[in-house]
Amino acid sequence: MMPEKPRILWVNVRLLHPLNGGDRLRTYHMLRQMRRHARITYLCPRTPQDSDEAVSKASEYCDELLTFDLNPPRGGTPRFYASVLWNCLTGSHPFASQKYASADARRIIRDELGAGKHDLVIADYLMSWIHFTGLKPATQVPVIVFQHNVESLIWKRHTENAANPLRRWICRREWQLTRRFEDDAAAHATGQIAVSEDEERTFRDERGMNNVLGWVPTGVDPDYFQPSTATEPVLAFLGSMDWHANVDAIDYFVRQSYPAVKARCPSVKVILIGRNPTPAIRALAAEDPSIEVTGTVDDVRPYLERASIMILPLRVGGGTRIKVFEGMAAGLALVSTRIGTEGLPVENGRHALLADDASAFADAVIDLIENPARRQTMAATSLQWVRDNFSWATASQKFLDLAAKTLPVRHRE
Repeated sequence: MMPEKPRILWVNVRLLHPLNGGDRLRTYHMLRQMRRHARITYLCPRTPQDSDEAVSKASEYCDELLTFDLNPPRGGTPRFYASVLWNCLTGSHPFASQKYASADARRIIRDELGAGKHDLVIADYLMSWIHFTGLKPATQVPVIVFQHNVESLIWKRHTENAANPLRRWICRREWQLTRRFEDDAAAHATGQIAVSEDEERTFRDERGMNNVLGWVPTGVDPDYFQPSTATEPVLAFLGSMDWHANVDAIDYFVRQSYPAVKARCPSVKVILIGRNPTPAIRALAAEDPSIEVTGTVDDVRPYLERASIMILPLRVGGGTRIKVFEGMAAGLALVSTRIGTEGLPVENGRHALLADDASAFADAVIDLIENPARRQTMAATSLQWVRDNFSWATASQKFLDLAAKTLPVRHRE
């Protein structure tokens, strides 16, 4: 516990608004809760794409905002692909982190710590560790890495699933660099906090990392959602449509599972809800009128209310998916791969139907479409489960309790 209000420098790779991704939502909700017990200074880049509104809304989750100018390559552009290839050939850090490297960020961190303004530093996500490699702060302030994923595991899975030889080589290289980067954080950070017991075990037992403090649960705000009463066979997928794992999941489902579902249930529809759909995602909708791509939306709730089933056919991923609990809070039954619910205590057959191959996934979706009573029972059970067990207040307090282990005695109970 932290009876005295600690001063936390929270370092991230982005402003949190718009709240259109699980990574942003987790940090946003946790910081809003933490501000009751700590003073938060939030440091991140400001890019040309960031709006004035995103800057002004930072007051919702921090007491002070510090920014530095950065223009990282945007996904899908020639500059992006050239940067990826160059980093694979010459880089010593993973591209996902290196693209955020900034001398200004390191200077701000050094100045802030040298002035004695903070009791604790959080590097939010492994990518933020790029600002701390080789950094010698003027004061010995604990630095904790908040590991939302085992990032190297994501790249390992991408390597295993990549069909294109060039893509496989890039993924393998990023996997190698990311694993080394994780080892650097393990060797030099004061501590690390994971987002699931499984990932804590991976870091501590499989990777032999001795600075893992523990893990914090995933939360949800169930009062934000109105449980769906839809009865039509509408499937919803929720997530950033430019994230490689989501793009792979959608392509996999549409090409390998969806034909069987449509053959059995011709009136079925799919809504793909999320920001920045890639050309490949938009092409799927152009080819099939039963598939709707929303693009960026201000509010996901109206789209979830049209659906009766959430699908999560992830083959690649890490951490825990906030969208699992959001779908449950929205009153949807869930069909997922085991990777989709990895790290969450989801019980197969009770909270979701879990299936890992394309045929079994299609069968599970068909089962819930053709058995509305089972679908409704599963949705109601899951809704009550998340209401009773998963709050952001609990997750945030556990984070602070774990972080307190690294603080001087004067900040502990």
